[in-house]
This record gives sequence, C-alpha cells and structure tokens, in this order.
Amino acid sequence: MKGSSSEFTHTRSILVIKWVLTFLAVCSILCFPLSGAMQEENPTLWPRSVVDDNHQTVTLPSEPARIVSLAPSHTEILFSLGLADRIVGVTDYCNYPAAALKKDKIGGFSTVSLEKVVALHPDLVVASSGNNQEVVDRIKDLGIPVYFSDPRSLDDIYSTYEKLGYVTGSSQKAHEVISDLKLREETVKKQGEASIKRPTVAHVIWHDPIYVSGNGTFQDELIRIAGGINAFADKNGHAIVSIEEFVSKSPDIIMVNSGSGMGSEKTDILQYFRNEPRLSGIPAIALNRTIQVDSDIADRAGPRLWDLLEEIAPKFK
Repeated sequence: MKGSSSEFTHTRSILVIKWVLTFLAVCSILCFPLSGAMQEENPTLWPRSVVDDNHQTVTLPSEPARIVSLAPSHTEILFSLGLADRIVGVTDYCNYPAAALKKDKIGGFSTVSLEKVVALHPDLVVASSGNNQEVVDRIKDLGIPVYFSDPRSLDDIYSTYEKLGYVTGSSQKAHEVISDLKLREETVKKQGEASIKRPTVAHVIWHDPIYVSGNGTFQDELIRIAGGINAFADKNGHAIVSIEEFVSKSPDIIMVNSGSGMGSEKTDILQYFRNEPRLSGIPAIALNRTIQVDSDIADRAGPRLWDLLEEIAPKFK
C-alpha cells in the first residue's frame, strides 16, 4: 500500500507540474503576442497591421506589390530591405541607390503629385513629416494604405526597419539589416569609449546664418557614439547661433555639410569657416581639424548614417 501511495503521489506531482507548465505557456501567449518576425514564418498570414510614427494603425490586406516612397530616406530603407522590384515610385530627390533614379517620379519632397501617385496604383505609400499633409490625407481617403515614418533617433530607424519589414513580408531581411547596423554601432561605440580624448565637435548644416545640430538630432547621436562631445548639446534640435556664440564654444573639430540633403548642388560651406577672420583662432580652424560630410548621408534617416559614423569616428582621435 505504501508503494501504491508513493506512486500515486509521484504521478499526481507530475500531473501538477504539467498543468503549471501548460498554464504558463498559455499565459505567455496571451501576454506576449507573437512578433512580426515569428508571425511571418507563415507567409499566408495576412492582413497585417502596425502602428506608425503618427500613432495610426496601418493595415495591409495582402503583401504589397507596388510601393511608393515619398522621402529619400524611406527609399534607401526600402531598397535595403530588398524591395527594389516592388518600388514603383519615388520623389525627384531620391538619388540613392542608383536604381532609384530609374523609378517613376511622383514630384518633390514637399510637392508630391497626388495624380502621379494614384496613377502608379500603389498598395502601400510610405510618407514623411516633410510631405504635404493634405496630399497624404487625400491618398488615405482613396483607400491606399499609408505608413507615416518620422524617426528621430537610431533606435527609431531600427523600429522603422522592423515595422516596414513586417508589413512588406520582409522581416527576415529587416532583422539581418538591424543586426548588422547594431554590430557596427557597438563596435564604433566601444572604440569611442576607449579613447583618451573626447573632442568637442560642432556639426554645421549651413553658414548664413550659422545653423548647427543640437541635442535630439541624429548628428548629436553620431558624435557621441564616435567618442566626441557635441559643442552645441545645450541647443534643442537644429538651431541658429551667432558667430560670437560659435567662437565662445571653441570646438576642437568642425563637421560641415556639403549640400542640402536633397540631392541639390553641393555647397562649400567649409570655405566660409576657413576664410572668416573671426573664426581663425578656434582650435578646429587653427589646427585644421575640419570634416566635410555629404548632406545626402548626414541628413537622411537611413542606413547610410552608419557609414557616416564609421567615417567620422577615426577623425575624432
């Protein structure tokens, strides 16, 4: 009898454990929904929905086959997701990668043509804060899904990759890109943290008036990751400063844009800083520690920001 009682107790214990494990498994499913990547293991799982940067739920009834991009940064992200064959329209300023130049044009960044967009019969439009909101609203009114993307940090770009990857059926590629970018970022960050000197760096977008990057910008984030200190971290976003204020900051390095970030003719802003007598005494000019960067890379919330990070980091040593 003792043996039977012992076996009964043992059997009951096993049943209780199995019940608890089953309960926990059910709870985990209810509390933590499957991510887009896990759901995508079933390629027939449509429709798919995500919440965009405008806090709107965007639903794709099926895998999009015709995508229109309304911003150069979005175009670069979509191409890096391997969606070249599905991108049917881009803006006049979408000049990278080279294949983007061959796509149908739907107008400028802030002058999107509703007629040209509609004529392309898109089943997904990726919009930006720089677009004409009235046109974007008209596109939505026509029943065309619009994903609004307005990343403000590198983490936001990672999120954009994840969400666009999910609604376009390319989550696997998105995760590959994210993993690569994060590895590159971490590598540069470790090198920056190991650096003995942390130079003060001023990033200049324009010279007349002097327009700089403060905190909360991509440029500020890149400077910090690369091991520098933003000379204008006390400014919020991009700000105009006087030449006297610029001199008072006395930056060790000046990083200036070339161009507007919209594929326009390049402007040699650097010459202004080299030739302006009032700036001749600051360390960056006196020691010739200046960096010129391509605006098409520095001002776009796309994958080439990591190229720029790797480009500037060695120059901060």
